[in-house]
Amino acid sequence: MRIRVDEIPEAGRTLRLHWDQADLAPCLPEDDPFDLKLIRPIQVELELQRHPDHVRILGKVQGRLELSCHRCLAPFEWRLDEPVDIFLIPQELAPGEEETELDVEDLDYDFFDGEIIEIDQLIAQQIFLALPYKVLCSEECRGLCPRCGVNLNEEPCRCGAGDAKSDFSELLSLRERLPDASGD
Repeated sequence: MRIRVDEIPEAGRTLRLHWDQADLAPCLPEDDPFDLKLIRPIQVELELQRHPDHVRILGKVQGRLELSCHRCLAPFEWRLDEPVDIFLIPQELAPGEEETELDVEDLDYDFFDGEIIEIDQLIAQQIFLALPYKVLCSEECRGLCPRCGVNLNEEPCRCGAGDAKSDFSELLSLRERLPDASGD
């Protein structure tokens, strides 16, 4: 969905959308590390306010997503409830090309061509920014056994990986065979 800035009335414009998997799919990378799926359509409520030098977008993005845990790879339900407060500034008012360190507040600003707002891109951006850096089904997730691959949250490992020799056990045996360095 695209909205022209000159079509936003002085009083603002409110958008209420139901965003489903078909809307999300074009925004996902081919090798999506989150294996992101929508359980139900995402509810999007945005208020677009036009100002002389920027457009402010306020609202919220809510829904339930299915993600894959990064430790055990099991799918689980994750709740999305993200407030939106973005200032869109025309590209012509953007600072120069110099490299600067961003503050947290700087993430509330974005630049656009000054004429058209890409609403779908903005919604996808808000979803991706809300995702945790490391997706875990729970803080207590025990992950997968490195040898047999069993999900340790569901059953105990039967391959005896805990009893296996350490990767450094060979170095320990070499150390024991070295002559005593104390000179005795």
